[in-house]
Amino acid sequence: MKAFNKWIVIALVVALALLLGACRQAATPEPTSPPTAPPPTKAPEPTKAVEPPAEPVTITYWHTMSDPETAQLEKVVAAFEAANPGIKVETTRFAYDDFKSALLTGLAGGEAPDTARMDIVWAPEFAEQEALLQLDGVMPEFETLAEKVFPGPLATNYWKGHYYGLPQNTNTQVLLWNKSNFEAAGLAGPPETMEEFAQVACELSDPANEQYGYALGGTYFWAPAPVFYAMGGRIVDEAITTADGYINGPESVAAFSLLKDLYDKGCLSPNLLGGGIGTADGHATGKYAMITDGPWMVDIYKGAYPDFEVNFALVPKGPDGTTSSVVGGEDVVIFATSEQQEAAMKWASYLLSEEAQKMMAEVGVIPTRADLIGDPSLPEYFDIFLQQLQTAQARVPHPRWSDMDGAINNAFQRMLRGDQTVQEALDQAASEINQMLAQ
Repeated sequence: MKAFNKWIVIALVVALALLLGACRQAATPEPTSPPTAPPPTKAPEPTKAVEPPAEPVTITYWHTMSDPETAQLEKVVAAFEAANPGIKVETTRFAYDDFKSALLTGLAGGEAPDTARMDIVWAPEFAEQEALLQLDGVMPEFETLAEKVFPGPLATNYWKGHYYGLPQNTNTQVLLWNKSNFEAAGLAGPPETMEEFAQVACELSDPANEQYGYALGGTYFWAPAPVFYAMGGRIVDEAITTADGYINGPESVAAFSLLKDLYDKGCLSPNLLGGGIGTADGHATGKYAMITDGPWMVDIYKGAYPDFEVNFALVPKGPDGTTSSVVGGEDVVIFATSEQQEAAMKWASYLLSEEAQKMMAEVGVIPTRADLIGDPSLPEYFDIFLQQLQTAQARVPHPRWSDMDGAINNAFQRMLRGDQTVQEALDQAASEINQMLAQ
């Protein structure tokens, strides 16, 4: 109001000065030839008071990124803030093993972040606790973004009829095959079907010399998941109400029977039960002709085995003629307790923008947007993983997933050790999972 009064006073002074000037001019004798009339002078309009700029809104964002990813994230933040001058993003990095407890502690103490990048298997658990903001029907760009991302990663955010996040980055497993092993056996390339895969795995094995055609990193579900899904295996029904006829159904039994058969024949390395050479080392040194793993193997091999040629292929096709694998990665979520939800939604949208996804791809982060398949700016090796992601499947999006994983893990170990048949082990797993679903 003071600024407004100041401009009124100035306007009055100017007007008075003009009036006095006009009076003086009238008393002056007229010149013989009148000069050109000056344009009429108008007093300036009072200028409205200018409101001082509002303080930028600050939103918090927690994550578990690596060193290179964190450095690149700061560039993403800078680009976002430049495009949204009224919003500041404050990032906090955590170690993965400490992250879940930090989020739970923050929620309990009323100090949760506005946004976070969390493991895809956690989203349903936090949604069940009503800790996350529902995005479908609320976030302005949700439907548009949901149509652009891969369906598998998107499904990890779905719980009880709604979506509580968006897939920020993703990954999957594909087949890695050691070209030297294949050439030595006179094989031109990797197997294209599961039938060929089983045959090649045994053809490239020599257990007496600890040489195996295929190796898994363990018995937890992530390890056999590519074979399981490619063979048509399912853990529960689509509505996530029962495991009967799914984890113990014919397709799932066939998938684990294939692995059990390879193990019994000495075509699958026994390291999956502990001990032995790790899959990465064994594959690079020629001990394991084939493994299934993710895009991070490129950098791992560059550091540990710089002369090793990495060769990727799609997971072999199952009986129905389709390839599949398992979805990994992280989702961006907004916490229901956030007081800056509008700004948080803008930040989440930007993280899924083509610009941000390409920026993070520069440090090896695979984008979730399906429309980036074949983009020349992405690393060349991304292509095989982006192809695989078109059919890769999410692990069960349920708060009790970690317990389900444990049930399948134990069943896999029992069948490998001969304690139960494949059917018996999976029947028990189905019963255990059903108890979890009923709680």
